[in-house]
Parts: sequence; C-alpha cells; structure tokens
Amino acid sequence: MSTDTALTCAICGQPAAARLDPPRSTLARGPDPEDPSYTLIAVLPKVDLCEDHDQAARSKSLLIGWCDDERCRLYGEVDQLSPCGQPYRKLKS
Repeated sequence: MSTDTALTCAICGQPAAARLDPPRSTLARGPDPEDPSYTLIAVLPKVDLCEDHDQAARSKSLLIGWCDDERCRLYGEVDQLSPCGQPYRKLKS
C-alpha cells in the first residue's frame, strides 16, 4: 500500500497499513425490511485499516460493520454507534 495517500483506519483514524476487499453485503432497502423483494446486493468500498486492526479483522477478533444510513455510509466496529447514531451492522457474505 502506498504511503503517499492519506488513508486512515476505519476504526481508529490512525494511518492505514492495509486495504481489504469487503464481502458482498445484503442491505435491506424499502418500507418493509421483512420483504425480500426490497433487498439488494451491494459491493462496498475497500476497508482501510491500521496494522493492529487489520490483524484483528483477519483473526476475526474484530468484526467490521457498515452504516448504510445516507448521513454516514462508513465502516466501523459492529454494534458500535456510527456518527449518525445508528449501529454498524455486520456485513453478510
């Protein structure tokens, strides 16, 4: 990974040491999340992580989540609150 890009870790904001491809995620959309016709598969942007969080994510001791609220659309640790106040949801393979 090139150090000339000012990428930061999605979890802690430290300089990123790794860029991971996220799994595909099924995101519920529409007025009835129980209705499968309102789901779609989205390919999310790559996840930038510092060395410590990269190792934790690879060992599965850290679960990376996604906030799909249009005010955020950011990565973070699963079940922690995103800046908009919604919890980061676990990505589904």
